[in-house]
Amino acid sequence: MDKWEFAVETWSLGITSADREEFEAKLNEYGRNGWDLVNVIPQVGGRGLEVSVEFNQLIFKRKIEG
Repeated sequence: MDKWEFAVETWSLGITSADREEFEAKLNEYGRNGWDLVNVIPQVGGRGLEVSVEFNQLIFKRKIEG
């Protein structure tokens, strides 16, 4: 049976346009270390009808060897 380890990265910048290059660099850094992005969980906040994404949780996994 495969065994996995997980990592959670909090991403407070945007994921689109202006912050795209930095976001891709972060993903590539994890990828070089064997991590696979499995989910992005937006953390939503706001008041009344104003809803926005405060930050995102990036969930990575990689197989444990051995």
